[in-house]
Amino acid sequence: MSNNPISNPGVSPTQPSPPYGPSRPSIGAGEEGQEKPFSLAPQGEGPSTEQPEKSRPSPMEIAGDTAQRQTAMPSEELTDQINKLKNNLGNIQNKLQDANVTNKFSDDHHTALQRITQKMNPDMQSIAKNSKGEFKTPEKTPGEGMLSYVSQWIGGAQDTLGGALDYLKTTQKPDITSYLKLQYSIQRATQRGELFASIVGSSVSGVKTIMSTQLG
Repeated sequence: MSNNPISNPGVSPTQPSPPYGPSRPSIGAGEEGQEKPFSLAPQGEGPSTEQPEKSRPSPMEIAGDTAQRQTAMPSEELTDQINKLKNNLGNIQNKLQDANVTNKFSDDHHTALQRITQKMNPDMQSIAKNSKGEFKTPEKTPGEGMLSYVSQWIGGAQDTLGGALDYLKTTQKPDITSYLKLQYSIQRATQRGELFASIVGSSVSGVKTIMSTQLG
């Protein structure tokens, strides 16, 4: 029998395990689980200066931040919307003075017209507030017809819209929050103004549908 040692070229010799100590990795840990040698912080660095978490913002602060993040419409485009709404209300006012139109109205038409003015009151008040103006809701006097009252309401709304146009024309840098609120109010009033026109041009059954689905 040969005395030469048996060799197995297919198996690499096992490396000795590192001794136990700080440099030995934890069992089952990868590179991230190895202990790092202790070292002092670079000169000039002190303890952590992280501030404690701030308290949650108030609802008003959240609303303000949301308004700031909204996209502001160019003043020219907003001016066009105001003019469109103003002209729409003017056309409605002319129709309310046309007997060929109003003679076809029923009590449902009168009720719907009153409701739409009530729906638009907050819009007009917001438009006035955010354009440094004022909108006074007219009071219906005893014996005054509904058509006369609505026509008076439209006149006041047109004055408010005219004031908003002057505000945009003369104010170079309006407050962004007020501007966005003005923009939103104009957009909502424009939609309701179109509903206003639908009431005037609808049949009795159409007005009843508008009242049940749009005006409540």
